[in-house]
Amino acid sequence: MDTRSGAAELLSHPEGALEDLSKASGTTFPNLASARAHTPERLATLRRDIGPLCESDRFSIVLFGSWARRELTPHSDDDWAILVGGEASVNDSDVEAALAATRDCLGQGAAKPGSQEIFGLAFRFDDLVTKIGLDDDTNTNLTRRMLLLLESVPVSGQEVWEACRNEVLERYLARGLKSHRPPRFLLNDLVRYWRTICVDFEGKHPLGGEGGDQKWVTRNAKLRTSRKMLFAGGLIPVLMCHLREVSEMPEFLRAQLHAPPTDRLAAAFLAEGMVDEGARTLAAYDKWVGLLQNELCRKELLELTEATRESSRLFQQITGLGRQLDRGLLALLFDTQLGGITRNFGIF
Repeated sequence: MDTRSGAAELLSHPEGALEDLSKASGTTFPNLASARAHTPERLATLRRDIGPLCESDRFSIVLFGSWARRELTPHSDDDWAILVGGEASVNDSDVEAALAATRDCLGQGAAKPGSQEIFGLAFRFDDLVTKIGLDDDTNTNLTRRMLLLLESVPVSGQEVWEACRNEVLERYLARGLKSHRPPRFLLNDLVRYWRTICVDFEGKHPLGGEGGDQKWVTRNAKLRTSRKMLFAGGLIPVLMCHLREVSEMPEFLRAQLHAPPTDRLAAAFLAEGMVDEGARTLAAYDKWVGLLQNELCRKELLELTEATRESSRLFQQITGLGRQLDRGLLALLFDTQLGGITRNFGIF
């Protein structure tokens, strides 16, 4: 690919690529479009309500998940945390006040953050940078670091959030870079995160099958769809670094990671000339987002168990959408110029 070409320019500025894919293919993505219109409105309201109470140059209130992917639905969880930087402490009085104010506005009822102590609290940014790998890099630390890069958006403290993201990225790019090759340090940690998600999925499931795990089927459905798109939305930009000189990689990755995952993937499909395959892939994901917006579908997922899911037409539909995502993403990774890069760097 000529790095001066329109395709390369699209990769350098992927924001809005989903709309470009829609125009190029004639395919609409109504559920994603609806969520993209809804998410900024909700975020603006939240910033208006919380921002004046919690503005600081020492910490940032950060949202993750569907908020950051611009896929917010009426039933989305409020996955948030306070990112503490500089010399501030998580026990600082201003941080405590921000926690109280945020808890009053977010995470009410069914939107409560997950119970893994990753969200809904404050944590120091230093651990994300200084504890990469080895025993101190817990699953929680790895998850926070990757989500900060892959899907996060600030409610307040924009400069703190931006500085922390940049420092994490700079840590990954600090050594071992070679022009026209993916950054191995970042690539390996990204793959480690994806495998951790998969292993933890099984680890959360009680031995013996049933065990009253009400959310197991829902987590299974998300692993086939949203989680896979999250990983691919990080993997593709990292592999695309093979198009760049070392000096260009930091800015390239910053631009990619500022766009939502669906834009990153749409840009890659367009750049590789895979308009129809990209449209089919993103249309499958759009249908999944539509199911998440449907209260009856969400209720059915919660009622299904490992034993009953195969008889559910809804779960069969989700399985089919997951297979369509697999086909499209594998075609992008192996049937384009990325094929050699994926084989040479994605396994070993």
